[in-house]
Amino acid sequence: MDIEIQRRNALISFGALSGAGIILAFLRTWKWFSRSGRDIIDLATIGKFILHLCGIIGTVLLLVTAGVSIYCLIIFKSQYNDEFQTNISGLQDLLRIFIIVAFVLKTIDIIHLIIRQSRIEIFFMDWERSKTGNPNTVSIWRTYFAANELNELQTFRRINVPFQLFFVLLLLKGINLENIACAQTAINVTPSAVCSDGYVRVFRIGLGFCVLLGTAIIQYLVYILFYQRIIEDKIINFIDLCAVSNISVFILNDNYRGYYIHGRSPHGMTDVNMKEILINLYREENRMSGTRGLQANSDEQVFIMKINRSFRTQYESLFRNYYNNNGPRKVREDFERYTNMLLQSYQNLNRFLCAFIDHSLPSHEYIIRNRYLIEKLLNYEFRVRTRSNFQGQSDNFLFIDNEKTFTEILFYGEESTLFIWNVTTFLFIDFLSGNYVLAAIITYIINAIFAGIRDSFGRKNLSRKTLIPKNFLI
Repeated sequence: MDIEIQRRNALISFGALSGAGIILAFLRTWKWFSRSGRDIIDLATIGKFILHLCGIIGTVLLLVTAGVSIYCLIIFKSQYNDEFQTNISGLQDLLRIFIIVAFVLKTIDIIHLIIRQSRIEIFFMDWERSKTGNPNTVSIWRTYFAANELNELQTFRRINVPFQLFFVLLLLKGINLENIACAQTAINVTPSAVCSDGYVRVFRIGLGFCVLLGTAIIQYLVYILFYQRIIEDKIINFIDLCAVSNISVFILNDNYRGYYIHGRSPHGMTDVNMKEILINLYREENRMSGTRGLQANSDEQVFIMKINRSFRTQYESLFRNYYNNNGPRKVREDFERYTNMLLQSYQNLNRFLCAFIDHSLPSHEYIIRNRYLIEKLLNYEFRVRTRSNFQGQSDNFLFIDNEKTFTEILFYGEESTLFIWNVTTFLFIDFLSGNYVLAAIITYIINAIFAGIRDSFGRKNLSRKTLIPKNFLI
């Protein structure tokens, strides 16, 4: 049993995967650089590269640690003896360094993720028109309701962490699978079995990783195949809510890239009584009205946006006026004048975005198209200057987003990143303490703290960007 070979293999694997990770970090930074519209490589670009690299290297360290540990568990478990216990100390020291560094780097990656998601620009476009002709009489409650639903989705995940950790402890402690990592050749997982010889930490890492991965896959498949199809799909429900509320969502997560959720009602008005709502839904269900899609006779409501500098400049000008009025609510002598200015700036921005979507701005036309296969694989949209049906050329694009990639502004769309961080935290605590129960408790606490931070920052950003008081975002 040459443990030194496994130690050398771990270092070689780390080196090879890190090389690939550097290339991947470069590609991610290049995409961000292009989407942010930067012309030169500055400190922000270098910082973004380092942050992407931290997340990737953290994942590499976890995979190498788990891979070596699982290999040792499978190959060396049946050959365990005192010599193995003596020789494995060098490998355990290396894996200790790997798992500690992985935890630190993945935590930095999660902080970076929270900052990214909490700084998006978002605006709820209201398509409703006043029955009296006075735009000031349009109710704001539909916007409040849609924003509140989006706020509830900010930290929603397909993998429920408390349930997963409970299931993991049930398997490891209740069924006593923990004894597989015992320092002996025999495997006895009966409830009454006791590991008197102690546990091998390398075995514990491999066992813990397998159980965490297995429970996550089961929970994910149950959600995708059962819960999402039979009970509810929260993302689809939110998109439907936008259409019922006559509210579209305009999102920019980079300077020149974002998402558009088309919520314009095919019935024109939605601020109506119960009878008219039921009639509208009946007509829509029986194909007696138009479709909800942005294009005629289509159902596509979600798009990836790529805008040009001209549109961004005008948007920033209107948004700056709106945001300045929606800034800190200081004591003002003329509060009514302040609210009138705020309402006017909101309506100006709303009219501009609605006119853009309606093709009513000749200087800001856009083209709708599907993404090419290479664009889907790279998650990067190429700006192909194509002549549209309008005069001149357009380099504003709306790409049909059937994959619902707009969820990357939510925890929902970053499930793999969060799962890897949870696994790293669990294995890190267990490696230091040798206690699965303590690892589960601390993992739950840390996850809850970061989810709370994300929820708080996200609510604050949503309130600041959409003019909605935080106390309305439950």
